[in-house]
Amino acid sequence: MSESSNIPVRQPNKIVTQHNNLINSYFDIPTVQLRAFIYALGHIHKDDKELSHVKVPIDALHASKGGKNYKQVAKLAADLQEIKLKIEQVSTGKNGKVQRMFDSMVIFPTVRYTEDSKYIITKINSDLAPYLLDLKGNYTQAELEQLLNLKTIQAYRIYMFIKQGLYKEKPTPISYQKLRLMLGLDIELDDEERKKQGRPEGDNIKVVKYPLFAEFRRRILETAKEELKATDMAFNYQINKKGRNVDTITFTLVKTIDITPEKVAERKPYVEQQSLFPFVPGANTDKITMNAIRIMKEKYKFSPDQVDKYLKHLTPLTITKANNWFSTNKGTLNFTSESEWFAKHLDNKIQKNK
Repeated sequence: MSESSNIPVRQPNKIVTQHNNLINSYFDIPTVQLRAFIYALGHIHKDDKELSHVKVPIDALHASKGGKNYKQVAKLAADLQEIKLKIEQVSTGKNGKVQRMFDSMVIFPTVRYTEDSKYIITKINSDLAPYLLDLKGNYTQAELEQLLNLKTIQAYRIYMFIKQGLYKEKPTPISYQKLRLMLGLDIELDDEERKKQGRPEGDNIKVVKYPLFAEFRRRILETAKEELKATDMAFNYQINKKGRNVDTITFTLVKTIDITPEKVAERKPYVEQQSLFPFVPGANTDKITMNAIRIMKEKYKFSPDQVDKYLKHLTPLTITKANNWFSTNKGTLNFTSESEWFAKHLDNKIQKNK
């Protein structure tokens, strides 16, 4: 028996890190298999030199607990070995011509499962190591808990796509065709495959799902928007057309968490909140400001004086973005207290603005 069968169950890291080329790769994957992938990503440490086996509890992959029999787990193991992805890399040759290269591979080459149907034992394909280990730049981090709570592949893919562009000056539109390929709704055929299917030259895109944009919008964009509205990647989107056809889609981050004035008014101490941010319940209060107050008071336990200080010297959006950055990168930072680190971080921002 392989030593990998005896590996212990470990708690995964709080932060998942991936190269942006992996985030933008082409693949479609059911929810349970997606959770297995995310769970395995959570076991990668920043100092790891190679990818190792992971023991995944079956209950971590399902919304409901228990009731997973041997036959179901065997099917899950087989399905995991069928999941493929394609990673595109673009470079410019000596002649100035853009060259595209693709790495196509399965995510889990081998999967074992235990007789009691409580665990699967697997390892991410070693060919994916350059996109997961010793990353020096062009990568994105996200909280594991946020990712495991997502219910659909489209929500996960769009979450990570928005996350990687979080600190750009303005959102970057993505072509509608590129997004469909990323989500596995279309497949790009090579010339040999195209000829086998009797397609004319230049017709290399095979539509797999949702050919009509109205259906794509309802099943992909609106489903993901609804699912992500309670996360730190809640978004709106803009459809950009070329003539009558959809050309690109622009995703814009709108807020961290939606808090209505009524909910803020219910929180205690009410008098303290009124002094920090005057509003009448039901009024059209600035949600970004309320969210900044919530972050400082609830997450970092700031005193009313601290909250008042940072709202006077920093914009609410700056405070919210600082919280997003810290939540994403805290796994790489050294600190003893989140509250003290975040207060010092905001103080430094105030000094830079003077």
